[in-house]
Amino acid sequence: MKNIKKALKLVTLLVTSILIATASAQVYTYMYLRGSITVGTQKIVWIMEGQEVSGDTVQMSFNVEPNVTKTFNGTLYLKNKDTDDHTVNITVTDKVGSQFETCKVYVYENFTQNGSWTLIGTLDLKTLNDALTNKTLKADGYYKFDFEIKATSNGTDNDFELMVIYA
Repeated sequence: MKNIKKALKLVTLLVTSILIATASAQVYTYMYLRGSITVGTQKIVWIMEGQEVSGDTVQMSFNVEPNVTKTFNGTLYLKNKDTDDHTVNITVTDKVGSQFETCKVYVYENFTQNGSWTLIGTLDLKTLNDALTNKTLKADGYYKFDFEIKATSNGTDNDFELMVIYA
């Protein structure tokens, strides 16, 4: 008799658990999101010495003599390969050291076929966070980066970095 009561309690608990589980399962509604990702080509690219650079970083080296101003023209470009215009911000995120009298980047734009370049701004590589902001790089357009450098002496803080952000 005692075993029958225990068995009935166990069966009652089991049936109750199944009913609760069934009721709980019926409360939930499932939804799904299916998507796909297409990996396209880079919309804005660096062009250095006439060659497109893959990736988002370009490395340049300049050789200058103390107390001689040297310019580097037509060595680096930024090209918009997209069919849409993009807003561009260019910022000095790492500056050169005090041994430079002049260390500037002149940024020009060209959106025409005849090669006419227009200065849109100058960045001083001696000034951290110097920036050109909210510039428009038009579809199929270019920015050209020309450098002017004059070192007063040899030094160890010769590295700089520009960050380009586009939307």
